[in-house]
Amino acid sequence: MTAPFDQRNGPSRLSRVVERLPLLALALAIGAFLIDPPPLASLRTQFQDQVQRWFPRVSAGTPITVVDIDEQSIRRLGQWPWPRSRLADLVDQLDAAGARVIGFDMAFTEPDRTAPRAAIEQWQPDPDIRPLIEGLPDPDMLFARAIASSHVVLGFAAQRLPHATLALPGTVVLRGGDGIVAGLPAYGGRLGSLEALERAAAGLGHFSVIDDAGGDAVIRNVPLLLRIGTETAPALTLEMLRVAQDRSPLVVEGDGSGGIGHLRVGRLTLSATATGARWLHYSLLRHSAYLPAWRVLERESALDLSGHFVLVGSSASLMHDMRVSPLGETIPGVEVHRQLLEQLLTGHVVERPFWAAPAELIVLAIGALLAIRVARQPLRVGSAVALMAFPAATVGISTVAFAERGLILDPVAPIGAWGLCAITAALARLNRTERHQRWIRSAFSRYVSPNLVRHLIEQPESLELGGVRRHCSFIFTDLEGYTSLIERTQPREAVALVNAYLDGMVEIAFRHEGTLLRIVGDAVAVMFSAPIAQPDHARRALDCAIELDGFAQAFRASPLGRGHGVGKTRIGVHSGEVTVGNFGGSAMLEYAALGNPINEAARLESANKLLGTRMCVSAVTLAECPAATVRVIGHARLRGRSEVLQIFEPATAPDPAYDAAFDLLASDPAAARRAFEDLDRERPDDPLVAFHLARLARGETGTTFALY
Repeated sequence: MTAPFDQRNGPSRLSRVVERLPLLALALAIGAFLIDPPPLASLRTQFQDQVQRWFPRVSAGTPITVVDIDEQSIRRLGQWPWPRSRLADLVDQLDAAGARVIGFDMAFTEPDRTAPRAAIEQWQPDPDIRPLIEGLPDPDMLFARAIASSHVVLGFAAQRLPHATLALPGTVVLRGGDGIVAGLPAYGGRLGSLEALERAAAGLGHFSVIDDAGGDAVIRNVPLLLRIGTETAPALTLEMLRVAQDRSPLVVEGDGSGGIGHLRVGRLTLSATATGARWLHYSLLRHSAYLPAWRVLERESALDLSGHFVLVGSSASLMHDMRVSPLGETIPGVEVHRQLLEQLLTGHVVERPFWAAPAELIVLAIGALLAIRVARQPLRVGSAVALMAFPAATVGISTVAFAERGLILDPVAPIGAWGLCAITAALARLNRTERHQRWIRSAFSRYVSPNLVRHLIEQPESLELGGVRRHCSFIFTDLEGYTSLIERTQPREAVALVNAYLDGMVEIAFRHEGTLLRIVGDAVAVMFSAPIAQPDHARRALDCAIELDGFAQAFRASPLGRGHGVGKTRIGVHSGEVTVGNFGGSAMLEYAALGNPINEAARLESANKLLGTRMCVSAVTLAECPAATVRVIGHARLRGRSEVLQIFEPATAPDPAYDAAFDLLASDPAAARRAFEDLDRERPDDPLVAFHLARLARGETGTTFALY
């Protein structure tokens, strides 16, 4: 029998590659984690978006109001852009209502189209009318005066290309050297408002936001600081905080390692990422925080905005400033700044801690190794629970960390590595299982019954090939006169004859789920209870031997058997403890059994020649077959064995006359001889009667004799 695949003829090159796939998957996962490709970053941000949908921030009701230039305001007051005089009126009304600071989420880059100068250039009026028009107030100047008399912060947009504008007022102070802001997003210039407006403003801040997820329009963080040329520019909300306090410079403190540590705005100390950004934790859109601009300008009711931070923006579609929040809401761009300002005022911090990446890498490795270990084993309830517990725990911990501590932890990379390694480990296990099943088919299909092969394939853990001690039963058969039969028969006929005989014998052995140990010429050796343990191996062996005897007699009586003078088949059956496993060395292994019971079974088969019987069965085998019908032969001393072995011949029916004669062998040999002589006259062809009568004639007594 051939050797198992892991002891001989190793796996193919493709199989070896498949076996290494889990480790390759782990290396790939670690590499992807370190490189952080866009697809992985996108999945991570989508998970964080989902966590925000599960746990949106609860709005603290801070005094922040958004004056919204909405669709209704445009319908009531006219198309955008409005005259700057109207915006001046808006600022005056907000200031009168007690606004603490007013921030414009927009830039006024061009002169008012309704200004007297623009009207003269466009209309070319008569010389008499021209002085009257020139004497009208300039709306831009009106707006500038309104800005100067209030606490107004104007916004601007960062641009990649250089753009000549008014220098920033230098409200940012760096402590730790210019290098601490080297990691900030860098821009070549900015697009701001008219110089007169910017000079009148109490502060200037950028309203630029960065889509960090590959163009999905979801705003997840806002840069608090930008590099514009050689200047450091604060965000609109940051500048509003500065102006609302004592207008002292915004201080950027280094972290001691060349990066940003924290920001100080008046009495507030704020954290930021290495790129100067602040993660947003969104609350649901609060419509009560929005005040339509037309209500302010038409003075519909008395306004009380005492102490309020006021953001002026637009939700009108023509302004093209709509965004998407992680909560799935479509929001105006000014809402991003409102959310950020509220978090800055309340001290709500969402951050990715410095230890997150190393911890995630460790968790990734643990999860991947767990997946490899579990997925390579046969799937059981316990292993399935252990396997699925990892992603559940990883998602749970990340979710709780965000909801309770505002910590951004990434479960996506560890779960991705876990899944990839689990799949590849399962593929490796399937490959190994399939190879093992192929080996079982090739190694056992010609030696054991098809049913047993299927059992081995379905339950490979029941197969032990490393060498075990086991109680087994054995059948040895031999065809009488085989050598002379082959010599006197033509080769082609001899092959057909022997094959027909052996096919029948092997079919019966397989039907009783025996294992074919070997075929040598006409001799057949069958084992029971290995490689799969069979508690009823003795009964199986006896039943199989009886059926083999019946087949052999029928084959001998068939035309094919009579035509070639086929002799009778001798059969020996014995049981005992042996060592079973693969023997023969690495060059050519054979699944076999070693031990005295095998030799004794072979001796019992040979004993039939001396006894004249067709079958000998040991008492050891019959001890497990109490219902068997047999005739006792006696206690035989076999060649090469000092111990005696009680042996029997199977019978079709009880034989009390023979049993009575046999019992006299030990107690009264003379009576025994008379009894056997009487039986010999009745059944002259009974081999056991003739055997014992011959013994008595030689003067032998008792039931013990030598068979050699």
